[in-house]
Amino acid sequence: MSASTRIPATLILASLIGVVPGSAQKTTGPKAQYAMDVQTMSGMGMGSMMGGGLGALLGGGGNENYMLDLRLTSAVAAPVQPEKGDHFFLPSAKMGKSVPLLGDVPGKPTAPDESYEGDRNFEKPKGRILIFWGCNEKSPKGQPFIIDFAKMPAAKMPPNMPQAMQGYRAAAQARDENAAWWPNGRNGKQPKSGSSLRGEHRIASNFTPEIKFALANDYMAALKIAVGEGAAIQLNWNSVPTATGYAAWAMGGMERAGQGGDMVMWTSANNRDFGESMGWLSPAEVQRQIAAKNVMPPSQTGCAIPAEAKAAAGGMMFGSMNAFGPEENFAFPPKPTDPKAVWNIEWTAKARFKSFASFMVGMGDSGMGGASAPAAEPKKKKPCKGPLGIPIPGTSC
Repeated sequence: MSASTRIPATLILASLIGVVPGSAQKTTGPKAQYAMDVQTMSGMGMGSMMGGGLGALLGGGGNENYMLDLRLTSAVAAPVQPEKGDHFFLPSAKMGKSVPLLGDVPGKPTAPDESYEGDRNFEKPKGRILIFWGCNEKSPKGQPFIIDFAKMPAAKMPPNMPQAMQGYRAAAQARDENAAWWPNGRNGKQPKSGSSLRGEHRIASNFTPEIKFALANDYMAALKIAVGEGAAIQLNWNSVPTATGYAAWAMGGMERAGQGGDMVMWTSANNRDFGESMGWLSPAEVQRQIAAKNVMPPSQTGCAIPAEAKAAAGGMMFGSMNAFGPEENFAFPPKPTDPKAVWNIEWTAKARFKSFASFMVGMGDSGMGGASAPAAEPKKKKPCKGPLGIPIPGTSC
């Protein structure tokens, strides 16, 4: 199982049904499904929590990185194992002729991400979580929402948390059957700035039909965040040309949480429980969430984290932001023009795009997400622990 977050096959299929426009036309398949997650990453601090992996660290001051995550799955058991394939690119992609898609060797599953040790480090929850939400210089009435583990009845504690985590990892491993992906243990070198994905793509493997499609979209422009440190935290960013909407979140106090202190969480969403913005959202879903004020519209280029959130975090927070982008869907063969004909779908493919940036607050000029020089390499420390006693990758205490 690769380190990056894997998408359940059922969710992939559900999302790709959107390729099949509305009607009652009968369909079969698809026999194979392909997914491309295309990210532009910039800024400093904590990396992507979903598409780029929790705790992926980016360098300071204006760094821009491209990140691809590729996955090929089959609806039926692979006739040959391990599953192998290749994604062939045009020269403009600067990825070489192709990159290898690899599945698990039978009996030798890829080791889980060794940086994740939640099921071996579970502790009884301590401290409190203070949750703020919305773009406000001063916290509105009713905020923060406080989760106090000391006052929480034992019946509401997560039961058998270590076993639950182990079950999640087992389920993730099962999803990797009849699948091959990139990056992997053989190859994972990400593309460099200046490469392009526009044009023809071809995927050939030993367990699925050949897949061909052409992309009209490309890596999104980098998201540059400027952090203004007054009583409140002022966030300002550039307008990303192909963005459909924006969402931001921040955390503070991680170094105190494992010892019974307060951890602070903030989201730009109108709903404190809206966590989907940390992952991927389709253009249609972005529009729905803009209407609900959980995602900021593409015309917006500023937002404030309340002064009370900054103070509760001790003045230091790290945050991230998504600029959601376009999505392209493909299916073969084309849909029959006769609505009574059965559409026997061989394969479907999806490419989705976003730009991601991270920032730090409370570090002087280095808090500027895209305008500072890299900070000196700190002395290596143990990861901070969250309120559940689980180490938070990418942090140090």
